[in-house]
Amino acid sequence: MTGAGPSPPRFIPLTLSWNLTRRCNLACAHCYIDASGHEKGENELTTGECLETLKQVARLNPEAFLILTGGEPLLRRDIFELVRAASGLGFWTVLGSHGGLMDRSAARELARAGLRGVGVSLDSLDPAKHDAFRGIPKAWEHTVAALDALREERLPFLIETTITKMNRAEIPALPEFAAAQGATALNVFFLVPTGRGAKVNDLTPAEYEESLGLLADLQERFAGRLLINAKCAPHYRRVLWERNPQSEFVRTFRGGGCPAGTYYARIGPTGDVTPCPYMPLAVGNVRSAPFDEIWERSEIMAQFRTERRGGRCGACEFDELCGGCRCRAYAMTGDYLAEDPSCVYQPGKYDRQRTPLPPERTYGATAESSGIAWTPEAEARLSQVPFFARGMVRQAVESAARARNVQMVTADLMAELRSTMAGRLPFRKG
Repeated sequence: MTGAGPSPPRFIPLTLSWNLTRRCNLACAHCYIDASGHEKGENELTTGECLETLKQVARLNPEAFLILTGGEPLLRRDIFELVRAASGLGFWTVLGSHGGLMDRSAARELARAGLRGVGVSLDSLDPAKHDAFRGIPKAWEHTVAALDALREERLPFLIETTITKMNRAEIPALPEFAAAQGATALNVFFLVPTGRGAKVNDLTPAEYEESLGLLADLQERFAGRLLINAKCAPHYRRVLWERNPQSEFVRTFRGGGCPAGTYYARIGPTGDVTPCPYMPLAVGNVRSAPFDEIWERSEIMAQFRTERRGGRCGACEFDELCGGCRCRAYAMTGDYLAEDPSCVYQPGKYDRQRTPLPPERTYGATAESSGIAWTPEAEARLSQVPFFARGMVRQAVESAARARNVQMVTADLMAELRSTMAGRLPFRKG
């Protein structure tokens, strides 16, 4: 077998986050869509509208990484039907949840519907701190019980933590907890001051830099055990690159940096499409136009893809590797093309020609073979890798095959190499 089909168009949604509802039984201090228990679900997209929108997204990329979230998505009575439909279309479908409503029965039904994994929010290892941040008592207890249920049902999960001044000191302890719980990854989110999050005590740029350096240390320490990601902080890639330009953990998107509007978008509860969940800037609504038309014709989306960023981000030699968080720039300056105020780096230290990454280290890189044959069984194993990372994995496997003077990639070789890739992709079993 020579490949996995033609290279996809340059700008397609590799990841789509879908806030299905603003209903939530928590009252989290940092909620970017101001979800709460007071919401009644009025004017939310109906089941039929959601199913039709899934087909529209599939016209662009039927294998997109689809995050169904809220509010709390388990409050949608049709959540199992939506998961089943999305998985049936080919999407790599996951759930973003606070975990408080997750029991073994729900986990089992989600797995049967084709769900690939669950991202569970946990903001402190101190139950009292977590409960205060989440706005209700026993939130921590219910979230940890959800981890038990997911583990017992063998449904992969990762832990997601939003870092603020409240919990920054816990960064070193979080990976050990996540690994002990059986998580496949720890996603560390850096606050974007939007929604209720605008009132949360955020980090200073210097604290961002220190925290990102600490995550880089932890990433190396936990390699093979746990994938550690810094979210909403694309300058993490610059931090990694400065430590080791060849580090396997330095990856980015084709075209570079923050994927908002280029390879990533969000659909809101009532159908608004935005470049990212943390950017309350609607570029269209799926009730007025199909998602694929909005994606391809939005003038604002076109700006994200073609116009140069301003300030230090535009002058920086890491513009293709990082580019700054567009949502934080918008939240803090009103200009989504402005520099990211959370970064301390001053451009000019390195040669601009040195910083771009090769295609084999970019999300969305072509999944076509570069000349080495694959058995059908090996291709089947590759198909179990999320679409956005499949090209990277193919090229890494073929590079290893060449180093061994192997002419054919087999399932046995894939299994042998898998141990060297453990802890590098989210939601992988085993």
